Amino acid sequence: MKAGCLCLAALMLFLAVSACGCTAPSSPKAAATQQYTPQYTTGQSVIPIGRGQFVFNDTLGNADRPITVYTYRPAAWNQSGPILIVMPGAGRAGLSPRETWVPYAEQYSCLLLVPEFSDTAYPGDLWYPLGNTYDATNWQPKQNWTFMAIEHLFDYVRTTTGATQATYLLDGHSAGAQFVHRLVTFLPDARYRRAVAANAGVYVLPDYSIPYPFGLDSSPLYQSDLPKVLSRKLIILSGELDTNPNDSGLATFPLAEAEGSTRFARAKTYYASAQAAAAQDSIPLGWEYHVVPGVGHDEAGMAGPSAGYLFNSS
Repeated sequence: MKAGCLCLAALMLFLAVSACGCTAPSSPKAAATQQYTPQYTTGQSVIPIGRGQFVFNDTLGNADRPITVYTYRPAAWNQSGPILIVMPGAGRAGLSPRETWVPYAEQYSCLLLVPEFSDTAYPGDLWYPLGNTYDATNWQPKQNWTFMAIEHLFDYVRTTTGATQATYLLDGHSAGAQFVHRLVTFLPDARYRRAVAANAGVYVLPDYSIPYPFGLDSSPLYQSDLPKVLSRKLIILSGELDTNPNDSGLATFPLAEAEGSTRFARAKTYYASAQAAAAQDSIPLGWEYHVVPGVGHDEAGMAGPSAGYLFNSS
């Protein structure tokens, strides 16, 4: 797929726009190769014990687009303890997911961070679940992807708290799961230790015969990096009852429907595609797929099982 056509397809499929008349570079990868070194200054921790929040200005990325980060710091957490980043769903609000995850932060003595990519500062699907890899005109530089903001936030929190963890845990439900699995795909060197994508509505299949943003053809991922993506620990979760084909929040575009008629079916397609890609290239697959019994499209119902897989998996 040519980049100009990709732009039009992405806007039509995700934003229901009839035309964009745009052009773009023939490859997104040239804009995504430069590496950036964090330069945050050590200072007093912005994360108190208990509930808190702060505004993160990503000086290495989209510095003019603030991110409110909702936090929970158990009294038992110390600088060597785990750090969990939870991505909100389509509503974007960070307060509700934080409250959902507070009991698990206490249970596992982890520092909880919920970054809120508000629809005001990060409007539309291109900015949030699609990660700002592409706008209406061009492929975006890697440091401006909203996926990279998670890496930058992790560095900021480590610096300001003195945390010694070299990796973080990552979770997302629904639109948050769309964000998570795309971060996993397009940032193969991201420092997550384990990631959970629960009840996503549509996926980027690890298949270079399918055009981006539903597959990897003309995508920002080099084919040589796919083995690294597939070998890392991504846990795909489906609620057993997340099977409503008439859900108003479920994408119905042809390439989305090709993945299945429900979120449950699409998750199975996604995992099967990963299994096929790994088998084709003799790659040890690090991904897992699990079904959560008796739960539908319910973030609170999926949080406990998600926490179990994040904290108890090897």
